Amino acid sequence: MTRHLIPALLIVLHSAAGPAAQSLESAAANDNRRPAGQLRNGVLTVKLEVRRGVWHPEAENGEAIPIYGLAEPGKSLQVPAPLIRVPEGTRIELSVESKIDVPTTLFGLHGRPGSASDVVTLEPGTSKEIRFVAGAPGTYLYYGRTPDGAKGNGRGLDAMLGGALVVDAPGAPTDDRVFVLERWSGATRTAINGKSWPFTERLEYEAGEAVRWKVVNASDLSHPMHLHGLHFNVDGVGNGESWTPFVGDARPMVFTQTAEIGETFDMTWVPHEGGRWLFHCHRLPHMRIPVDLDPADVVVMDGHDHAHEDPAYAGMGGMIMGITVTGAHSETPQTVWEDARHLELVVGSREGDARFYRLEVREPGSGGANALGRASTALTGPPIVLEQGKPVEIAVVNQLDEPTSIHWHGMELESYYDGVPLLGGIDQMKAPAVEAGQTFVARMVPSRAGTFIYHTHWHDDTQLTGGVHGPLIVLPPGATYDPVTDRPFLFSQSPGEPFGAAMLLMNGVPQPNTLQLRTGVKYRFRFINITPSVANLRVSLRQTGVPVTWRAVARDAVDLPASRATLQSADVQVSVGETFDFEYETNEPETLTLEGIQPNDSRRAVQTIVFTDPPR
Repeated sequence: MTRHLIPALLIVLHSAAGPAAQSLESAAANDNRRPAGQLRNGVLTVKLEVRRGVWHPEAENGEAIPIYGLAEPGKSLQVPAPLIRVPEGTRIELSVESKIDVPTTLFGLHGRPGSASDVVTLEPGTSKEIRFVAGAPGTYLYYGRTPDGAKGNGRGLDAMLGGALVVDAPGAPTDDRVFVLERWSGATRTAINGKSWPFTERLEYEAGEAVRWKVVNASDLSHPMHLHGLHFNVDGVGNGESWTPFVGDARPMVFTQTAEIGETFDMTWVPHEGGRWLFHCHRLPHMRIPVDLDPADVVVMDGHDHAHEDPAYAGMGGMIMGITVTGAHSETPQTVWEDARHLELVVGSREGDARFYRLEVREPGSGGANALGRASTALTGPPIVLEQGKPVEIAVVNQLDEPTSIHWHGMELESYYDGVPLLGGIDQMKAPAVEAGQTFVARMVPSRAGTFIYHTHWHDDTQLTGGVHGPLIVLPPGATYDPVTDRPFLFSQSPGEPFGAAMLLMNGVPQPNTLQLRTGVKYRFRFINITPSVANLRVSLRQTGVPVTWRAVARDAVDLPASRATLQSADVQVSVGETFDFEYETNEPETLTLEGIQPNDSRRAVQTIVFTDPPR
């Protein structure tokens, strides 16, 4: 596999010929550190203008995308739109003027909780005054839409008319960061706070420092946001119009949180391991370079080249932020690794089709393979089962004629072993790609028991759809894995024949053989979504079309508190990079259907499960 590169081009902007295109003002990336307007005596006075310009998601002299944007008078357009942030109870007096030649409808400029139908429409060249009391504390979205904003299946010119509206509760910390997620569909560009990796802001924190973020989805697609190296708490979620705070045990602890269209969430995390990490959308098209740029939609200036000098680029691009944690570095003593368990994950190719990969798990000294170490015959890898607190070395053996890398998704480990080539590590030490014919040894001491994922972090869909992934299960100390009662179900996507293009797969096939289980036995079902981009995967267990009832057990390798570990309808959304565990038991013989489906186009993977009484 070769890395895709975009050659340097000079393309004329389709909507304004030649010199006119270059005369459009450039929008500035908004890091959301400074709120707009003036706050005095409980009243925020804000003036905004809707103007036309160009957005540079990468370098300021690089790719230029035509947009409508928002700005304060006399200041640059901003992407995302200017931050509106006030204490609870503040009265907001807002003046908005249109300087574009189409109507603009503004959403979200009202008190909370509110209604999406509460909108203001600006005719070209007019202005309006908007006054409201901010309302309930929370993280919200405001945005604009125009008649010519739509392009294809997503947003075009008006895609950057979104920004954050934050209402702070009395005494709430305000030393957080606000990150707005954006997508412009014309060239499939994704960004955080106005920039695409590797031009996104580089964040730096001290180990042990409490980090608070607010995430706002101002785009037209959902985004499962994944933090490498550790879990984070979700402190609240919103839908743009209302806000639900979480306290105590109700605060989910996850390694991936999905922001649906228009949704927001607050998160808190405390880094404890020095090194370099990533926070990114786990939809593959949103975390790699755009391969097919549309000449009608973009200007690429002379000298622009996606083979950036920055080695951290590593084929990645889009909705990604880099994080450097300084301070503590818990390098495990060499004596620990001398007594560690040793495994091999062999990545090879299948005969007859270079798009299909063959994974095998071996445990040297135990007959060549452990109980789960047989090579997978489907388009996924076999489960890797580890023990909490027990050191392990996993040698990634690359038998391909191309590089690869393996990310241990959700695991807390040293950055060097995290699986992001040319970025992971500390100081001058950077993790290499696993080159063809080479081996890289990843070291970890699992700190949590639960359901994780191992998968390629090579930024091309060939390896991901070809099966370079598998379940990673960590058991509590002393527990024994029972493959009869403990069942992982990994959902992925095929690259093409023999299953058909982009077919949804369950454990590597579109329709697994009938599964025979027993009544009176408690089963643990582990669901994993490692598709490239099926963020709305629905997984259900049904009898004659109706969901049965199962008990929620864990999410993202964290056991649920009693208040949430409840019986519920067997129908759940599992987004990309998320894992969910459920328990199911029946005392009566029955035939059930386990189904994973993408609601948008009805792609599905189905397995029949038959429960019978044990022999007497």
